[in-house]
Amino acid sequence: MNASRFLTIVAKPILFLLEYLFKLAAGVIGMIVLGAEGSFFSKMSTGFSSIGNVLYRIAEWPDSLTYIGTVIQDYNTLTASAFNERYGGNAINRVMELLNEGVAYGQAVYQNLTRQPVATVVATLLVFLLFYIIGRACRFYRQRGQGSFLVKKERELGKRVFDQPEEKDYQ
Repeated sequence: MNASRFLTIVAKPILFLLEYLFKLAAGVIGMIVLGAEGSFFSKMSTGFSSIGNVLYRIAEWPDSLTYIGTVIQDYNTLTASAFNERYGGNAINRVMELLNEGVAYGQAVYQNLTRQPVATVVATLLVFLLFYIIGRACRFYRQRGQGSFLVKKERELGKRVFDQPEEKDYQ
């Protein structure tokens, strides 16, 4: 097997992973910058410095959300004694802490948008677009500028459906 073919086979999954990590990070880091305090540059530095921590904590989100959903469902369906027996007194406190964090984030975003609307919006857009463009560049390189398999098939179908057969002159 030739070395360039091997590198191409190995590089595609890595570029796929990088593409989606950068696209995911674009939204998450954009949300962090939106809620960050300070000037334009401090908002951006907060976003860039939190990349590692945020990507590490994203892996915990599905379990956390599942747990919260289960606690809320059980709170609504179980009796008080059964709920306390299953979860103790800490489950509702944890849910309330998470709700409080969400409200505090919403207040921080509101304060940023009222006090420094231009700096907040520009910093958020700049960070988001930077990460998103890097993700798109990984995709472009992975697909060699040709688009995905689905895009190719969609183009072929579009040609079949929308291209008119040539009309012949029957004179």
